Amino acid sequence: MKNLVILGAGTAGTMMANHMVSKLPKKEWKISIIDQYKTHYYQPGFLFLPFDTYTEDQVKKVGKKFIPKGVAYHQQKIEKIDAENNLVVLENEVLTYDLLIIATGSKIAPQEVL
Repeated sequence: MKNLVILGAGTAGTMMANHMVSKLPKKEWKISIIDQYKTHYYQPGFLFLPFDTYTEDQVKKVGKKFIPKGVAYHQQKIEKIDAENNLVVLENEVLTYDLLIIATGSKIAPQEVL
């Protein structure tokens, strides 16, 4: 059995999970998605909160809701990627992978701008 591991269950990660679950043969591939956060924020919707186009509840959802059937969901912090050995070290377990998709998004760090 081959393993596809997707890091990040935001928009990109869940899109890839939904796409790959229908493309990869289920008997040959196991798909796992990892995200440390329970809540998914639809960040483009933040722009519309001040104008009452979206409510806070509309931009904030339980992340697991978007994970397709047949995909293993791990809500854990990613500690380390060991690319030489095809391992992803999580808080409570280690996953092996044949293919790795990194879809962790970006983090705003204005203090690092000079």
